[in-house]
Amino acid sequence: MKIYKILLPFCLCLLATNLSFGQVKFKLTKLADGKTYQVSMIPDITFQSPLNVTSTAQVTLKAPTGGFEVDQIFNLQDGVEWEPNSLTERPQESPDSDYLSFGLITQGTDKILYEAGVEVPLFAFTNFLECQGQIALMDNNNDPFAMPNSRQVNIGNQITVLGAQGDAYIGNASESVAPCGDNLTSIENIDQSKVNLNLFPNPAVAYIFVDFSWERKGENAQLKVLDLNGKLVKEKLIEINQGNNQLKIDIHSLAQGNYLMELTGETWKLSSDQFVKMGQ
Repeated sequence: MKIYKILLPFCLCLLATNLSFGQVKFKLTKLADGKTYQVSMIPDITFQSPLNVTSTAQVTLKAPTGGFEVDQIFNLQDGVEWEPNSLTERPQESPDSDYLSFGLITQGTDKILYEAGVEVPLFAFTNFLECQGQIALMDNNNDPFAMPNSRQVNIGNQITVLGAQGDAYIGNASESVAPCGDNLTSIENIDQSKVNLNLFPNPAVAYIFVDFSWERKGENAQLKVLDLNGKLVKEKLIEINQGNNQLKIDIHSLAQGNYLMELTGETWKLSSDQFVKMGQ
């Protein structure tokens, strides 16, 4: 009888109005203790009971290979349990990375609340191993190991909600990269004026150049292009040299619209002003 009590109001609601497809982002942060990582979700839409019933969910993290193993996991919502359920090491598509997935054990739960714009902590965990570099939420659309992949494993982020009529996951919040070494407890936000960051041409059609000066030693960094909702649309590993740097970024594949650019190193982040991608 319980299943009818759930389905009946859902069916009535479906007949009365068209349901909006859900929009849920995941977020990864490193907490103030410098050792604990937290995964949260941020809904863009409110689901009232019974439309907030969550059937299945998976969160996949990408970490430097050989440097990450879950030590402890802490469930942050009463009556809702998660567990690490798979580890994929050094796939050929991304040989410098390991992929760690967490699965929702409490399936078919109404204990997770969906209120538009309200961040909901899901679970937290600690790392057993020594790790240097960054850990990040996997990008389903742009990661080289995204499905289908050479290992034939179910990888990526997903959350199935009744009110969304399926998978409600739409991407990651922009704050979803964290240092994974104990000695890297904070990220320095570099003021773009201090490095004379300039994007040109702006607007751009096919390519955009990133020009800046760098007084520190050279290093590898991650260049990300984000839409104005914080969704990652392009990612590229770059090499930064001491002195003047100019990068040519191919934006052919981007839809017409406004975007932001981020450069992220091991201990710092540099963000640009908006740039405009024009139609071809």
